[in-house]
Amino acid sequence: MPRNDQDQIGADGLDRGDFTFWDVAQPEEAVKAALDLYGPNAVTAAAHCALTARFDGRDRDYRFWSEVFTKLNDGKTPGTQLAS
Repeated sequence: MPRNDQDQIGADGLDRGDFTFWDVAQPEEAVKAALDLYGPNAVTAAAHCALTARFDGRDRDYRFWSEVFTKLNDGKTPGTQLAS
């Protein structure tokens, strides 16, 4: 496919690494998506994402998914919820 120079419009800011997905991602939207996709396992899915990001050294991802986890966990700190 031939190159279209218009594909590059506004891309100069992206090349610097200043703008990432996490600049526009909203934890509240991720909470809704996780609940829709994983149902009652949404908290576990968010925890998995947070831990994977942490072990991969992706600090911004870790903070994002930790916030999603906290919102799904009713704002309770991990380990403070009693088993039913």
